[in-house]
Amino acid sequence: MFDGRSLDALFRPRSIAVVGASSNPNKIGGRPLVFLRQAGYAGAIYPVNPGAGEVQGLRSFQSISDIDKPIDHVIIAVPPREAIAAMKQCAAKKVKAVQVFTSGFGETGESGRKLQDELVATAKDAGIRLIGPNSLGLFNVPEKFFGTFATVLDGAWPTAGNVSFASQSGGFGSLCYVLAQARGLGFSHFITTGNETDVDVAECIAYLADDKCTHVIVAAFEGCRDGRRLIAALEVAHGRGKPVILMKVGTTEAGANAVQTHTGALAGRDAIYDAAFRQFNAYRAHSLDELVDCTYAASRGRLPRGSRLGVVTFSGGVGVLAADAAAEHELELPPLDKTAGARIKSILPNATVGNPLDTSAALVNDLSLYARIVEIVLEETSCDMVFGYLAAVGRNPQHYAQLKGPLFEVRRRYPDKLFVLTMACPEEVREELEREGFLWFEEPARAVAAAAAMAKLAKGLESRRAALGSAPRITLPRGPLSEIESKAVVAQAGISFLPERFVQSANDACETARQLGFPVAIKVVSRDIPHKSDIGGVRLDLRDDAQVAAAFDEIMQAVACKIPQARVDGVLVTPMVRGGVETILGVMRDSVFGPVVMFGLGGAYVEALKDVSFRVAPFDIGTARDMISETMAGRVLKGIRGAVPADVESLAATLARLSVFACANADVINGIDVNPYVVVSNGGYALDALVVPT
Repeated sequence: MFDGRSLDALFRPRSIAVVGASSNPNKIGGRPLVFLRQAGYAGAIYPVNPGAGEVQGLRSFQSISDIDKPIDHVIIAVPPREAIAAMKQCAAKKVKAVQVFTSGFGETGESGRKLQDELVATAKDAGIRLIGPNSLGLFNVPEKFFGTFATVLDGAWPTAGNVSFASQSGGFGSLCYVLAQARGLGFSHFITTGNETDVDVAECIAYLADDKCTHVIVAAFEGCRDGRRLIAALEVAHGRGKPVILMKVGTTEAGANAVQTHTGALAGRDAIYDAAFRQFNAYRAHSLDELVDCTYAASRGRLPRGSRLGVVTFSGGVGVLAADAAAEHELELPPLDKTAGARIKSILPNATVGNPLDTSAALVNDLSLYARIVEIVLEETSCDMVFGYLAAVGRNPQHYAQLKGPLFEVRRRYPDKLFVLTMACPEEVREELEREGFLWFEEPARAVAAAAAMAKLAKGLESRRAALGSAPRITLPRGPLSEIESKAVVAQAGISFLPERFVQSANDACETARQLGFPVAIKVVSRDIPHKSDIGGVRLDLRDDAQVAAAFDEIMQAVACKIPQARVDGVLVTPMVRGGVETILGVMRDSVFGPVVMFGLGGAYVEALKDVSFRVAPFDIGTARDMISETMAGRVLKGIRGAVPADVESLAATLARLSVFACANADVINGIDVNPYVVVSNGGYALDALVVPT
C-alpha cells in the first residue's frame, strides 16, 4: 500500500527548485530559500522567477524548463493557474516530487476543485508525488532540508531529536511545534499535508515508521478519507515498534446509512475513531497539553512493562490527587504489605504507609532517605512506575545535592522502571533529571496521566494479532429482510439460536407452543418492522393456549393500527428461557473504516444505556476480550451478587467470528443487530436478529 522510496524526493531531495522565489525573505516564496541556506542544505537550489536574474544571491531561472540539471523536488508558490502551468513543466522535466504552497484550490469550493483536479491529474500522469496544495511545507532536520515557509521557525529553530510530526493543518501543526519546542523536544521531521490530494497523514506515518531518526510519531488531522489506509500505516508503525500519538479534532455524527440499526444509532463517528486508535495502538490525545506531555514522555525512550504505579510524596493531599488520577486512567496502585511498612517505619516513623505513601515533612531533615523509601517500594511491590512529588526541593541547592546522588543511584539500579517527578526547580536541575532518566512534570495529575499513556502504548506495542479464521461469502435479496431471513444470514457467522417455529394462525401458534413447552414468546414476522417491540409486536411469558391465542390477535391488531401498510408473514413461536446476561452484538458499515463491530448490554434499553464498545472488523479473540472488558456488560458477565459467571471466552469467539463474517460480506451487508444475545455459563444464543442489506 505504501512505497516509501517514492517519498525520498519529498523528504530527502538532492536538489530543489522554488517556483515563485522571492528576494524578500518575508514572502512565501522567499522564506524557503532563507531556511535552506540557514540550515546548510547541501543540495542544489534553483530559484525560479521570470522577473529576476538573481534571487537572494542565487542565479534565478525563467522557468522550470530552463534549468539544465535534474530536479528532485519543486516548491510551487505562485497563484493557482500559474501553479498548474508550473506543474506541467515539472511533468515535462520529470521532476519526482512537488509541494504546492498555493491556496485557492479544493478548499475554496467548486471552481477551486476544478483547478485542483487539473493540477493533480497532471502530477499523477507524470508519476509526481505531491504534497498540497494549500500546504505549509515540511522540514527534515537531519538532512538539513527546510522546504517550508513556516513563521514558527523565526527565532525558534528546531534542534535535532527523535520526534516526527505530521499534520493536515499547517496552522495546527505550527502550534504543536511551538508547544513541543518550548518543552525541549527535538525533531526529525515536520510535515504538513494540506489538501491531501496525494500524500496524506497516513502515508507520512508509514514513511516515518521506517525513518531511523524517528522514535516517536505524532500526527494530527481533522478528518480521514480512508480508514483502512490509516490502519495499514498504524500497523507499519506497530511492526517497527514505534509509538504513535494522534490528535483527531472535530466530531461528526454517524451517517444516515446506519440509522436502521441500534448499532448505527449508538455509533457516533468519534466513537469509531476512538475504537480504531485503541485497536491499532495509537494513543489519542484530547488536548494539546496531553499531546505534548505524551510526546515528551515517549521521546525519552522508556516505556513501562505494566500499569502498576507506586506513589511516594511529601504531601498526603498530593498523594490523594495522584491516586485519583491513577484511578481515572486505569492504573493499579499495588498495596504495601506489613514487611514493607515495617521497613519504612524504621526509617521514617511518622510516614503514612500505603500506596500512595506520605513520607511526612520529617524527610526534609535527611533527603537522602527519600531514595531509600523509593527503593523499598520497588523491592516490596510489583510496581512498573514510580511517581514522586518533591515540593520545591529542587530550588534549594543544599537539599537537592542531598537528594540527587542516592536517587540517581536507585534510578540506575532499576533501568526498566519509569520514574516520574513533580518538583519545582530551575531549568538546569530539570535538565539534569532528564539526563538521568527521570520524566519531569509541573503538575501531578498530568504526570500520572502521561505515565498511564506510556503504559497503554507499551501494552499495545507488545501485543500480537492472532491468525483470523475465514467466513462464507453470501448473497442477499434486494430490500429488507424478515427476522427469519436475518437469522439465516447471521447463523452463517456461527451464531446459535433457540429452537423456534414460524406459524400463520392463532391455532397453529397454540399447537406449536404445546410442542415446544410453555412458557413461550411470540413475535411478529415482517420485513417492514425491524424493531418489533416498538409497535407492540412481541409478547413474552405466555403460559397456556388462551394467552397465546390472545397474544396472536393483539399483535395483529397492533400492527394494523400502527403500521397498516406493513406486510405481515406470521409469527415466530420461541421457548422462554431464564438466566444469562442479555447483550447486543452489532455490525455497521462506517464510511471511513468500513465494517465495525459493536458489543454491549442488550435488550430493550440498549440505546438508553449506551454501554457499548466498538472495533474495526476483522479482529481476533484477544481484541474481542478487550471490547468486552471495556463495558459494564463485561463486569456483569463475570458474575455479580452471587450469579454464576457467564462464558466470556465463548462470547469473545463469537464476536471475532462475526467480525470476520462482516468483513467478508461488507459489499452486501450494511448493518447487523443481534439483540439480545444471551450469554450463559456454557455458551450463548441469540433471540433476535436484524440484517440490513446494502
